[in-house]
Amino acid sequence: MGPNSPPRSTRVGQFIDVRRLLVGLDLYYGWFVVASCFLGGLLIYGLLYSFSVFFGHLVTAFGMSHANTSLIFSLQSVMMYVGAAVFGFTIDRYDVRRLFALGSVLIVGGLFGTSIFSSFIGVLVCYGIAVGTGFSIVMVIAYVTPVFWFERRRGVATGIATAGAGVGMMAMPPFARLLIAALGWQRAYFALALLVSVALAVATVLIADRPERLGIDASAEFVTTADDRSYPSAREQLRDVRSVVLSPSFAVFFLAFLGSYLVPLSLTVNFVEFARSVDIGAQAGVFAISVIGATNTIGKFVTGYLADRLDTTHVLAGNAVVIGVLTVPITQIHDAGVVLAMSALFGFGYAGLGALMTPVMADLFGAENLNGLFGVASVSSAFAGALGPYLANLSFDLYGTYIPVFLGMALISVLSAGLFLLARQWAATGVRG
Repeated sequence: MGPNSPPRSTRVGQFIDVRRLLVGLDLYYGWFVVASCFLGGLLIYGLLYSFSVFFGHLVTAFGMSHANTSLIFSLQSVMMYVGAAVFGFTIDRYDVRRLFALGSVLIVGGLFGTSIFSSFIGVLVCYGIAVGTGFSIVMVIAYVTPVFWFERRRGVATGIATAGAGVGMMAMPPFARLLIAALGWQRAYFALALLVSVALAVATVLIADRPERLGIDASAEFVTTADDRSYPSAREQLRDVRSVVLSPSFAVFFLAFLGSYLVPLSLTVNFVEFARSVDIGAQAGVFAISVIGATNTIGKFVTGYLADRLDTTHVLAGNAVVIGVLTVPITQIHDAGVVLAMSALFGFGYAGLGALMTPVMADLFGAENLNGLFGVASVSSAFAGALGPYLANLSFDLYGTYIPVFLGMALISVLSAGLFLLARQWAATGVRG
């Protein structure tokens, strides 16, 4: 190596930084960022909703009640969404690619650990804590980063990026079922770890936090031209976020998301066991999750299109109503065809929750410190993911049915639509506590 040659680490970095090559293409790099976020969402939510397929095997393997076994998912939800609040502040201040890589290592390492440890505590730590923490980092980046690359086409961009969640829901549960049948549940996790590691590596290479990071002119996308971004101190950032979080409009927004996420996080994670309990078969439950994932994917595009043309908060409120209303026939009509048809429509309603969370927050509370605000708002999903599945399985252990809890959550979802509209009104009028 000559005396003027760059250091080996620099040459390796230039080799793997394909972003510089892609910037030169006649395509706005924001779409590559969207593709990376799409892939991150696909893996997170594909794994998240595959838990329904693994759930029965875990109950058998550990010899525990449904409620206690569901604590694995509850802990993962807490780590995922509470972790999002913590890492939201970090992501606002540091390079997203390094943090995305950290999240990827935690996810893959946790999956490998789950495939090795056969005890409940081992799975709780590896799958609940390690994977859940990795999810929190990747989720915040995947859901928030497109907002910083798009303004004119923000609804479409975030719709495409978050559609990865629907594709993951559609594809991974039946794939996981095949893996379990061929390999057993632990080796299935090992195979998933191998596949996920490759996909996350690709996403890590593509991700970038803002156009200015790569020297890209984004004036054609943004109506208003911003000066070079200046980063406030941690104290100033916390003060600004706290002022928003303590406002009545944010509190109502938080409660609205908590209420609207109860049904999706509780029904989908228990769909296989629910299908068994109403005698339509476990396979119908797996298929129903895939159907929800398929229509969730399409619904992300439809929702993004509508959000660019209608009031975004009204579209989000409508999705909460659809979720609540469709839960009734899913739980009351025990026919596989009806359940699958209603699940397809349910997926359209569910699509809006993920697709519109960040655009609505940007509209109501501004894009400043959006990663941090997204993380705090995501704690609502931690409550929903921790309490909902546990209460549903506790009901099943006590009474042999999930139905009363699901119907109660459906009512809460409908009421949450009104809270979204109230949050919009209070944010617009500047209501203070």
